[in-house]
Amino acid sequence: MNEQNNLSEYSDPEIYDLENSDFEPDGPFILSLAKKLGGKVLELGCGTGRVTIPLAQSGVDIVGLDVVPGMIDLARKKSGELPIEWIVADVRTFQLGQKFRLIFESGSVFHHMLTLQDQEAYLARVREHLEDDGQWVLSLFFPKLHHLVSTDEEEEWFTTQHPDGYEIKVSGIDKYDALRQTKTETAYRRWTEPGGKAMTHFAPLSLRYIFPQEMEALLHYNGFEVLERYGDSDLSPLTNESRFLIYICQKRKINETENK
Repeated sequence: MNEQNNLSEYSDPEIYDLENSDFEPDGPFILSLAKKLGGKVLELGCGTGRVTIPLAQSGVDIVGLDVVPGMIDLARKKSGELPIEWIVADVRTFQLGQKFRLIFESGSVFHHMLTLQDQEAYLARVREHLEDDGQWVLSLFFPKLHHLVSTDEEEEWFTTQHPDGYEIKVSGIDKYDALRQTKTETAYRRWTEPGGKAMTHFAPLSLRYIFPQEMEALLHYNGFEVLERYGDSDLSPLTNESRFLIYICQKRKINETENK
């Protein structure tokens, strides 16, 4: 799958916003950390501002960055006069010329890095933009057996209610590639518009799954130290039953031997 096709899931910001509008549960966790650290905050993969806007409303000085222009356009429209800086950029290549006290992602952005080169480019940009005593929050899905399977037939996923009153039914097919550690989720959204026209929108999305020991090695060898790790945004301990891998990191001092 090429890079452009892998963004098709985000081609309709209004539908995305409809399905991803809840500040809970990760927002309060980030807000608490932002308040404790103080200073400027950068959100990577901010989407339509699900977390960014409530943080700004709570007085956080924040920048929202996303690679999809339509997402940023809708976020800017929703945020009104709030003092949020919105930036369209790729997490692998962004250059903002400033450093941040807190950098975070809440939309599993790291899963969108499909190769080691992508992952390390992303980590390098975070390290470059993080203050020396700042912190970075990385949030991932904890890979479980049910994530690492393929489905032969389309399955019903969920249904949402459009503000105009009609239902959008979402179903999909999963294909897991064990060699690449990627799962391609192809989502089908079907609805009937008020005029009676039947609509179908499908969007494939490839995500790379990564395991705890693999992630912690990547962090170490790319210049980060893990300060804390949790299994959910309620700060519950990381266990075999956890839904997420949440790491709070800071920049690690790299000695001359490692640089050789």
